[in-house]
Amino acid sequence: MTEEEKRRCPWCRKLVTPVKDEEGDLLCPECKNYIVLKSGDHTVEVRRPEDVAATPQEEAAELESEDVIPASELGIDDTLEVVSVEEASARCPIIIERWEWRQSQFRDEEGRQREYASMECVDKEGRRFVWNTSAWQPCRKLRVAEKEGKKRILVRKIEYDMRGGRPVNIRIR
Repeated sequence: MTEEEKRRCPWCRKLVTPVKDEEGDLLCPECKNYIVLKSGDHTVEVRRPEDVAATPQEEAAELESEDVIPASELGIDDTLEVVSVEEASARCPIIIERWEWRQSQFRDEEGRQREYASMECVDKEGRRFVWNTSAWQPCRKLRVAEKEGKKRILVRKIEYDMRGGRPVNIRIR
C-alpha cells in the first residue's frame, strides 16, 4: 500500500495504512478491525455516519427540492397578537394564510376532546394576527380548503350572533 492510501479507521479513528489479510480484506493494524470486507461478489466498506455525510452539492439540491420547506413555514406564528372574533370581523376583509388544528381544553357532549383552528391572518392594512375558533362553519371551510389543497382563504365578512354576551353561530363569507 502506498502512502496516499492512508485512511481514518472507522473503529479507532486513527489515521492508518490498512493491511490486507489472507482473503484480501483490509483491516486496521492498530485495532485489528475490518475496514473493507469482500464476500463473494460484494464488497462492504465500514464507515461512520459522519464520514458518509452528503456533499454540499447534494445538500443544496435537497434544499431546492419542492418537498423541502423551511420550518418557519409550518404552523402559525405564535408571537402574533391573538384577536377576538369581534376584532377579526372588524378587520375584514382578511386572508387566512395558514392554520393548524389544536386540542381544546374542552370536551363535547359525548366526552370527546374538542379541537379548534388557530389561524394566522392578514388584514387589508397588512397587519398580521391570529384568530382562534372552534365554530363548526369556519372549521368546516378550513377542512374543505385542506382537502382541495388550498393554502390561503379570502374572508370578506365574519358574521356572528350574540347570546349572553358571547359570540355564537360564527360564519365566514
